[in-house]
Amino acid sequence: MVVECDNLVYTPLNALTFKITGNTLCLNPVIENDVIIALEGPEELKIQLGLTVEIKKIKYKVNIIEKVGNSIDRTLKYHISLAKRTKSSVFIMPMLPGSKQLYFWNKLFVNCFIATQEEEDCIALLYRWSTDLRYIKFEKILTEFKFFKRRYDPTSNYVMFIFNIPPGYKKELRAFKMGKYSKFSKSYKVDILEFHNADIQDEIGQILFKSEERKQLLETKLNATLPEDSELLSIITIEEEKFDPEIYKLKKLL
Repeated sequence: MVVECDNLVYTPLNALTFKITGNTLCLNPVIENDVIIALEGPEELKIQLGLTVEIKKIKYKVNIIEKVGNSIDRTLKYHISLAKRTKSSVFIMPMLPGSKQLYFWNKLFVNCFIATQEEEDCIALLYRWSTDLRYIKFEKILTEFKFFKRRYDPTSNYVMFIFNIPPGYKKELRAFKMGKYSKFSKSYKVDILEFHNADIQDEIGQILFKSEERKQLLETKLNATLPEDSELLSIITIEEEKFDPEIYKLKKLL
């Protein structure tokens, strides 16, 4: 699933992000306040924040441009995203049954939220709309979940599924809002790891069980000593965990 154009290769990674590889040295990043706001290239090529680009029939709104790797060892590439993966996608979505493979995680799933403009304290799953028969069947499965509340289309490109928080997870939701990931119940920590097909040595496991290895890594990165009771992931930003349709609304097509 790649498209080649003037020695640049555009590859969809998931519903949020595509990458640019190949002759990336021909791209000139335009930077303001330490943020890349555009990539300029030959033949008037310009990928800038706010525009929408289409890669293999998938439309991406350009909200984030990230430089990955470096030019010295020729690993330089760019990740172009419409949004970051929310913390809700990692820590709240496992309240629903199944694992992330069931949810088209790497293909059509966009993000999970704990609130929308109409609902508070919910599980809101945003998807790219698709005519894929497997996805159509999957939509029906979601509507049959015990805590399913409603489905609606925030735009012509996306579908939102709203679920109530299962009663047994109110404590976990409170801990999540406070950034107290290590305070989840042991059984829910296991549910999270199983949902993501991860183990205690992976990043998620190190956050949940407060590994000494991750603590030392953060201390080195921050050049500071963390208190013993510190959580090993930043507290949520509620604005990032609440669905904002303006972020996902497609704009002018490049």
